[in-house]
Amino acid sequence: MRVWRVGSISMGAALIFLGLVLLLTQIMEWDASYIIAGWWPFILVILGGEMLFYLFFTTQENARVKYDLLSILFVAVIGTAGIGLSILQATGVVGAMQSWMTSEEKTMEIPTFNHSVSDEIKRIVVDTGQHDLTIEGGTGDDVSLFGTYRSTIVNGENKLKSPEDYLQYEMKGDSLFITLKMLPVDSNPFGSYTQMDATLVVPTKVGLEVSGNSGSITMKPRRLLSHWSVTEGSQVSVMLSQDSDINLLAQNVTDIKDNENWKLEEKENENQNFGDKVHVEEMARSGTYTVGKGTYDLVVSNTFGLSVIESR
Repeated sequence: MRVWRVGSISMGAALIFLGLVLLLTQIMEWDASYIIAGWWPFILVILGGEMLFYLFFTTQENARVKYDLLSILFVAVIGTAGIGLSILQATGVVGAMQSWMTSEEKTMEIPTFNHSVSDEIKRIVVDTGQHDLTIEGGTGDDVSLFGTYRSTIVNGENKLKSPEDYLQYEMKGDSLFITLKMLPVDSNPFGSYTQMDATLVVPTKVGLEVSGNSGSITMKPRRLLSHWSVTEGSQVSVMLSQDSDINLLAQNVTDIKDNENWKLEEKENENQNFGDKVHVEEMARSGTYTVGKGTYDLVVSNTFGLSVIESR
């Protein structure tokens, strides 16, 4: 005689329903994680309905409910997994995992920044933030910034939609202040990556003050018509042409790449005693490098390294 045990039908119905859901996610291209996380209450409905059906329709007097423990255990495992997935979905863990799984590193263009410099603007102050930057002298009246950035991209979405996403600019009196912001970074337990490679074009007729914040800076002043300065850079490279009229001044620079055109001041080393040992610490150096008549100054100060490339 076959004995009806509560739980057998629930397990069978759960397997059938789960199979249909997975099939539909493939055909309809639904998000499987959200579907599976939402269907688990159906298991409780089936199990409760099976228990009530057994009690009301059994023909035995003083009927006692008999359970299929293995089937109920299987249903409980599926239900627990569904509840756990729902909690992960509600806390955003599922979405973060999906974003990480579909992310990729891509190189994309940054939105170009253009700003017209009027005659009232006498100097431009640039804070490079934590970015490496190439600064080039221009003959026009516009300040422009363009380039590329490499970052972890989710769903092919460009993180930088406008210049305001990576820089801030403001005019105060006769000065234009430009500050480069940190690029947007996705918060996830697996880390994220962003790096910008940008070029800033500045009119040579306007004064320029650059704060490098320990970043690498490449200067291409071309035919400079005003005084420029760079400070607090880790490595500064200056590219000069023979038709330039520039007096390059190095002040408090740790490592100046030797060149026959440099007129360097004598460097004194500082001795520090540590018990029986003497530590010799090299002091920063200063000097001048003149191209042409040296009418316009380009001052590089408080940096670690300085190199000059003179094109012919």
